Order: sequence, then structure tokens, then C-alpha cells
Amino acid sequence: MIKKLPKPLFLGCVLASLVIGPFFDFARGGSPLALLSVNRGISPPLAIDCTIYAAANGNDGNDGTKHADGTIYPKTLNGAAASTVPGSVVCLFGGRYELPYAFVPPHGGSSSSWITYKNYGDGDVLLVWTGGFTAAPMINISSTVAPPTPYVQFIGLTLDGQGTALDGFFCRGNSSVRFYGNVISNTGGSGIGSQNCDYVTADHNIISHNGYISAGADPNIAQYYSWTSGISYNINQCSDSYDGLHLIISNNIIVGEVDQSPNHKDVNGRHTDGGGIILDYDTDTAPPVITCRYPPGALIVNNIVYGNGGRCIAANEVSNFWIVNNTCYKNGLDLSEEPSIGEFDLQNSTNGHFVNNISVAWQLTDAAYSQAGTNSDIYYFKNLAFGSCCSFACSDAMQWFSGDPVFVNTPYFDAAATADGQYKTARPPSVGTPTPHAPPQRCTGMVPTCGIVSGFGLASSSSPAYNAGIDPTTDSVLSARMSANLKAEMQSYIYADINGRTRTAEVNWDLGALAHKVD
Repeated sequence: MIKKLPKPLFLGCVLASLVIGPFFDFARGGSPLALLSVNRGISPPLAIDCTIYAAANGNDGNDGTKHADGTIYPKTLNGAAASTVPGSVVCLFGGRYELPYAFVPPHGGSSSSWITYKNYGDGDVLLVWTGGFTAAPMINISSTVAPPTPYVQFIGLTLDGQGTALDGFFCRGNSSVRFYGNVISNTGGSGIGSQNCDYVTADHNIISHNGYISAGADPNIAQYYSWTSGISYNINQCSDSYDGLHLIISNNIIVGEVDQSPNHKDVNGRHTDGGGIILDYDTDTAPPVITCRYPPGALIVNNIVYGNGGRCIAANEVSNFWIVNNTCYKNGLDLSEEPSIGEFDLQNSTNGHFVNNISVAWQLTDAAYSQAGTNSDIYYFKNLAFGSCCSFACSDAMQWFSGDPVFVNTPYFDAAATADGQYKTARPPSVGTPTPHAPPQRCTGMVPTCGIVSGFGLASSSSPAYNAGIDPTTDSVLSARMSANLKAEMQSYIYADINGRTRTAEVNWDLGALAHKVD
């Protein structure tokens, strides 16, 4: 599962009330950013914190600023990036930006002054890959091609890999990078990937239809493609001994990922990746061995992952991770995958926690929760399985729930075990997403926004997931396993659902990524 590098389409109708946040950096001096609304159906206000402006038709002879008369003279994206200093906010005007090669931020910020690349707010910022099948990511935050550029973040951008870019965003050998409210599609690998990075946050992104390799692609280049997941954190670093959160994957929607790698398969010739989210090796478990005083703390929370070829969420040879309030729905749709993969999959890991999750398996043979290899110190609290069960004993009725969670209006998938390839047509939140309740009208039950998010809400208080969750930071067993830093940071994420609705224990703490409305 280690990814070694040589190294979207416009969504006019998506999430309603999708709110990015929170952006806390407790230990290292960062201040919270303002909450940012990302709603592709309603125009957001224009950004007012811009220090440099860029446009698809910008001119590097311009100064990139707004003049006293209100006129803006934008630079190109590369020209604006070259002008950045710690604290710079590069605002990109709406338009189509073609990338013939990877965009590499030339400068980094500081813990108190991040460099930000964001949507100005006047329309979609569409970054389109035109660099061909060259095993290059679209945006590369990599210490191998430039000095380390930490403290860089990207907000509200739309990336279309055109089927040939390797990844959307990729961090390699860097630290302190954030990806908020972006839409990434049509790459040959991950939407957001990292390798040998620390302090990485992916929040409120929509990642769809990635991992595909075109027929006839050069096999010498194709070998670097596809053996990854929608969001992949690989060979995770521990750059310091901070005992709070280092790695955060929160409030994302991931759909339609697949593993089509030609030569990275198991001993039986089956693909092993192509899932939604993976924590894939910590530096203290992957060679060369690097001893960390504290393995990098990881939180995977409030994600909705459905319709992918591989697993939903996987933890492979990692430690000190928390997987909380996620919704996994009918993944494992690629019949070329290794058999009996799980929705929530665990391999050779330790000190892990699965809390308040929902797992709906596509087939009985695909475990809702699975383990492989040697695992230790693993805790499962308040998880639900439907459509399948566990690959291990999970009979404690106090901690395990079974039964249909009774979602409002989920996307439609053919239940036949021979119906291969449905990941290809699995769609992100958009007009035309078919549902079981209205397949002819397609999305009728989701107007006015057609948001898949609402479809994964609980339809009834009779659902076994209804108000069945717990606050892990106050549970006597789980809270004792957290440092004070980790607990404080986790609370800033778990006390709201993917839509920003407040989640309160014993009131509306449902299992999964959504909390029901309290009258």
C-alpha cells in the first residue's frame, strides 16, 4: 500500500449548509480562521482578506493588488505565488486555469502566518490539468523539488485531473499543510495524498472518480498510478513530540475511487487499494525504522464514503488513531479487489479506536469491520453494522449495533453480487444522483440541493443509529486514553456534524457523520 512516486468536473449542485471548520492549531501558535461557507449553489461573499490577486488571464506585469479606486490588477497564479510571504492570502478569481505542469508553491509561511491560496468568491476556480500522463500531481507541496514550504493551505478550489494527472494535491516530505473545501476529480491516483508529511488536514473536500488509468497508457508510467485511496496519508512523520493531533481527515465526501494499478497486487493478483481513506504506515512502523516518542495522533471524523471500488476506511500499520462518527456505505464495488475486504479495515496496527461509526456493506462477504495481521490495543465503542458483520468477534451488545440505519435517501447500487464496476458510475453530490426511492426521476427526493449529505441522514427515530453515540472525550474509558491536547482538539471537530449542526451527547449524538435536527 505504500505509494512510491517518481516524483472536476463543475459540480453545480452539491452540499447544502456545508461549513468548513474548525481550523484549530492549539499547540503550535496558529489562530482559528474564520468559518468559510462552501456552497456551490449559492454565491459566497467575496473574500476581503486578500493580499495578492491572481486570475486565469492575469498579467505578471501587474502588481497583484487592489488599488484605491477599487480596481484589481491580478497576476497569474505562478506570478502571485512568487510574490508570497508569510501571511499572504492569494485570492484566485473564478475561471479556468490550465496546468501544463505541477503547481509548486515556492514559499512557505509560519505557524502564526500561513500562506493561503483561496477562491475569491466570484465563481468556481477550475484548475485543469493539461500536462498529460507524466506521473505528476496537479499541486505538489514537496521538499524534493524545492526547499520545504510548510504552513500552506488551499481553500475552495476545483481540480480536474483530466484522467492523466497523478494526484490532485500531494504533500511529500513537508509539514503543516491544509486542504479545505476543495473539489477534486478525475486523477489517476488520490484526490489528496501525502507521504513523509506531518501536520496534514483535509477538511470538507469532495473527492470523486479518481484512480482510473486510460486504456493504452504507457505501462512504464502507469506503474506509478492508482495504488492509493481518495485520501491517503502514507509513511506519516513524527516531526516533533507533540502529543495532540498531527493528522486530520474530517467532513469529506469520497466516492468512485478505484485501484487499476497494473503491477501492485497481492499474491493472488488482486488489487489492494482503491478505497476512500487510508492511514498507511507510520514512520515508526515502516522501514527505515524511526522511533517516535509519540506516534502521530490521527483523527478521521465525520466523513461520508460510498461507492468506491475498495475499502471505506483503512488503517494499515499505524498507531494512535481515532476513527469517529463516519458513514461508510456500499464500498468494495470492484470485483478485482482482494476478496472479503472490509468497510472499516484494520491491519497490523495498535492503539486504535473506532467510535460511533456506521458501516453498510454491499455484500455479505464484505465484512462491515475487518482485521488482518497482528493488531493490539484496539477499541470499538458504539459502532453499527448492516449488510454484513465483522471478521472478528463483535458480539458485545453494549458496543455493537446491527440493523438497517434507515437513511433518508441514499444513492442507488445494484445489489447483485455480480454487478461489477458500479464505482465507475457512482456520483458525488450532484443533480442526477440516483436513489433507491426514485431511480426514474433521479434525485427527486433531494431537491432543492440534490445533496447526498442529506440522503445519509436518519429517516426515523426508530433507527438503531438514532442518538446511540457517545462523546469519546468524556467516556471514562476512552477519555483516559487521550492526552489533554488531543482531547481539546478532538472536541473542536466532534461537537458538530459534517453540516455544522451541533452534536450533543444524549440529545442528538447519532452514529455516523450526520446528527438529527433538534426541535
